[in-house]
Amino acid sequence: MALQAGTVHADSGMSKEIYDLLDRLLSPPLQKAVDDATGEAKVKAQQALDAARDGWRKLAFAVARGVIGHIVANMEVAGVQTKGDVAASVSGSTGPAPPGPHPHTVALTATQSGVTFVQSNDGTGRVR
Repeated sequence: MALQAGTVHADSGMSKEIYDLLDRLLSPPLQKAVDDATGEAKVKAQQALDAARDGWRKLAFAVARGVIGHIVANMEVAGVQTKGDVAASVSGSTGPAPPGPHPHTVALTATQSGVTFVQSNDGTGRVR
């Protein structure tokens, strides 16, 4: 899965995961106040819960953006190896050169199987 912060609405990506947890942990007392209230107090309690959830969405997005930005900018990957085959082809013509006055066609193909590639930490690429 790619590192995706999501949106300020906390409806996708890491921000949604963070918001869902914040809401699950922090909303029960506010929801109880809504459930226990009547009349104008119930309206005010619901407004307080809605405002809190809006703040948690923004907080979740800010945390997700910060975490992902930091990881992408600072992560170092070490010890990665992979295996594969390397194939090389060369084709073309030789130029007129002594001892003969005419070119020769050349076609070479080689495959090295089971090559192990080791990470070089050359500073290129991107973590996603």
